[in-house]
Amino acid sequence: MLRGKKHTPEQIVSLLRQIEVSVANGKTTPVACRINGITEQTYYRWRKEYGGLQVDQARRLKELEQENAKLKRLVSELSPEKLVLNDTPRETSKPRSTSLCSGSSSGTGHERALGVPAGEPATWHPTLPSDTARG
Repeated sequence: MLRGKKHTPEQIVSLLRQIEVSVANGKTTPVACRINGITEQTYYRWRKEYGGLQVDQARRLKELEQENAKLKRLVSELSPEKLVLNDTPRETSKPRSTSLCSGSSSGTGHERALGVPAGEPATWHPTLPSDTARG
């Protein structure tokens, strides 16, 4: 067998059965493998993966493995995009207004303190009782 040659699942199951028949007829596993053109290591690897499967089950197993690999590639490609999307800030449905600042609302949901110019931050100061403010 050439190195790297691909066998179909059907061929693998067939070779495994042929080797099992040869071993049952008195040949050793290494000899049966050599007759069928595979290494003993390949035989044991295939037997571990395909042992006891019917031809249609082996075919379905390979199809599922290929589909699984494709889905894993898609997930790995989409994961970085999802992380970027999760890092972008989302607008809240309604900005919270504070009850600490008094003044008229400009319709944006933000309240400004009276007497604070538009470009400066509003700060909250406790109001003094009316008799000490006049004093």
